Amino acid sequence: MPDCLVPLKTRREISYPLSFRVPLSQVEEIDAAAAREKRKRRSDLLEAIWEVAWAEYKRAGSLTAYVSGRRGRSYRRRVSEELQDQIFTAVELILERAPSAVIEELARKLTQWAGKYGSRP
Repeated sequence: MPDCLVPLKTRREISYPLSFRVPLSQVEEIDAAAAREKRKRRSDLLEAIWEVAWAEYKRAGSLTAYVSGRRGRSYRRRVSEELQDQIFTAVELILERAPSAVIEELARKLTQWAGKYGSRP
């Protein structure tokens, strides 16, 4: 194939080296894990870990949500983002501060509504 017909790499296929600092004890652990995972270099292992972590971070929507293990909010078009934020915030407050009886009632009601509206096409 002539050089002029060789497809160029897309932007997603180009990798770019980044660097960051980790404690020496973690470097030793990374080297051991790289050997266990049969990777030639620690960067090969960290690249695979980074891809998973980055995808999870994007899914969470923020560093705070990612660190706490919460999922990010996905918005629907039927209702404004402001109203959806208000609903999410209210539910989070109830889950964090309300007595267990209130949380159980909320769960029962939401489950009931999900059954009623969840099966719609």
